[in-house]
Amino acid sequence: MDGLSLVQRMSAHPDSRCWFVSWSPTGTLLASCGGDKAIRIWGREGDSWVCKSTLQDGHQRTVRKVAWSPCGNYLASASFDATTCIWKKKNDDFESLTVLEGHENEVKCVAWAPSGNLLATCSRDKSVWVWEVDEEDEYECVTVVNSHTQDVKHIVWHPTQELLASASYDNNICIYKEEDDDWECRDTLKGHTSTVWSLSFDGTGQRLASCSDDRTVKIWKETPNEGGQGDLSWKCVCTLSGYHGRTVYDVAW
Repeated sequence: MDGLSLVQRMSAHPDSRCWFVSWSPTGTLLASCGGDKAIRIWGREGDSWVCKSTLQDGHQRTVRKVAWSPCGNYLASASFDATTCIWKKKNDDFESLTVLEGHENEVKCVAWAPSGNLLATCSRDKSVWVWEVDEEDEYECVTVVNSHTQDVKHIVWHPTQELLASASYDNNICIYKEEDDDWECRDTLKGHTSTVWSLSFDGTGQRLASCSDDRTVKIWKETPNEGGQGDLSWKCVCTLSGYHGRTVYDVAW
């Protein structure tokens, strides 16, 4: 079996922590963000990866998360300054398109729906916001949901449906769906005994993995409610424990 070899090491955010990296949908660009309040866009030149752009006037504090739109023409950045910036790709550069404000505290995560028409943000203020994007690149908050009792750490969209999941310091996972033009929590997944740090749907969207400060990974599956009435609900079908000695911070299929 072939092993992995180190291709290149980049000093992405000198003198500060690099918090997150994200590949563009085509895999030709890599975005990084960090404690220096900047976002860097990396691309290949010959056999090496170089910094193509530095976006540094958007935020006043640490940039915690970056997310590419499905089309790859927009980048969203979430910051501890309580704002989310939307950057638009213009030729080989990026320009600040708009700043989304409203959260009362650090924005911990930002995520695009598969359609690219919806954006979700979550915050230390315990809320999840859903934003609608129109053809004129206008962003409007359509819902603020307060289903968690603590800091919301992570949000992720279902790969094919307009279904959103969030993970929180309150040990719970919430599943949101739109009902009569309003987004609401349709299911609360309980089982972790400490902070849920991250979530990941599998490619089909039939399973959801969660990881936690309780050192476990749980797999949840959508199953019919007992009696066959109403919505499907998410049930824990597997708990992976005993493999980690400390907090599990991230999980991916």
